[in-house]
Amino acid sequence: MSSDQINPKPEKKGAPDSSFFTVMISKGLGKVRSFNISSRLLIWSSVIFALYLIISVVVMNLYVDELKAKNVQMDLLQQLQDQIEDTKSALFRAKQRLRFLEDYICKSQGNQRKEAEAPQPEVPDPVPSIPVAREKTQKKSEKEKPIESVLNIEKLTTSQAGERLSVKFRLVKVKPDIKEEVSGYIFIIASNNKSGTLQSWPHPKAALKDDAPVNYKQGQVFKVRNYRIIRGNFFIDSKTERPSFLRILAYDTSGKLILKKELAIEKAQ
Repeated sequence: MSSDQINPKPEKKGAPDSSFFTVMISKGLGKVRSFNISSRLLIWSSVIFALYLIISVVVMNLYVDELKAKNVQMDLLQQLQDQIEDTKSALFRAKQRLRFLEDYICKSQGNQRKEAEAPQPEVPDPVPSIPVAREKTQKKSEKEKPIESVLNIEKLTTSQAGERLSVKFRLVKVKPDIKEEVSGYIFIIASNNKSGTLQSWPHPKAALKDDAPVNYKQGQVFKVRNYRIIRGNFFIDSKTERPSFLRILAYDTSGKLILKKELAIEKAQ
């Protein structure tokens, strides 16, 4: 036998491939397990894991910001609901006060009407002396003085349906630059003198004397800062003649006549 056959030369192993990582696991004595991991696979896995972490952080930040915005919106919505409830309660209290004032005004006007309609004993007029006659002439001259009107009537409209006559107009302050509001009492008197005798239908209902209300406080209460819408409804019996013109009288709180207008109903329609 040749010497080459008796002592064979060991084969030379090549250097391990650098594209793989070798992982060796030892368990006990003499038991070693090893396996290779591709370096490319490890690098791409690391890149994907890093991208996953970055995307997770961005998504979490967006979720937290959206949650905060939603909480802020919920707080604003709750505040708006609380404000709405407060406004409703304030409006309800205001309506109750308005009803109380309307009832009080109606009761006071009813008492005044009863006092005005109560019959008074007629006292014969004494023979006027010269000073009394002068006083009457002075009063008559005062009545004939022109009225310094601070109010005016605009956009008057009337409508008739059956026995009902509806009147609507705008009560305007003559000098709107004056900030003080004008308040008082107003009457709408529908009249007709076609038959020779004057027939009148006042709104609100009140006793009349010389085509004027006996008690000015029985009129409709008004307060005008710039203008105010005034409405009046009349119920005319079908057997009587229809009113042909309107007389609008307004008094201030002291009883002074501050407006007197006469308008034909045909022209006002």
